[in-house]
Amino acid sequence: MKAKKSYEELSKEGEARAQALFARFEASPYREQARAEVAAENAVAAAMAKAREEAGLTQAQVAERMGVAQSNVSRMLRGRVTVVNLFRYLAACGKTVELTLRQL
Repeated sequence: MKAKKSYEELSKEGEARAQALFARFEASPYREQARAEVAAENAVAAAMAKAREEAGLTQAQVAERMGVAQSNVSRMLRGRVTVVNLFRYLAACGKTVELTLRQL
């Protein structure tokens, strides 16, 4: 029978795994792309939160206007939002969206 590991042992193993994963991420050629994507998601979430605050609405009120659960609105504000739901969310806050496409 396997001996149970202490909390300290499990914690050290978890930290070692996290450090190894972080090292792999830092060595990845996709790291800058991943950082840019996270930054973009955070910017969209911040704009959404600002729109709601400017409208003087709670998440529950936005959710009601969108016809979704408040948990869905919360999820959107954590970066899990489709373009369609972004447009619906902002419309519920009395805002519109303007997209500009630029050549890279």
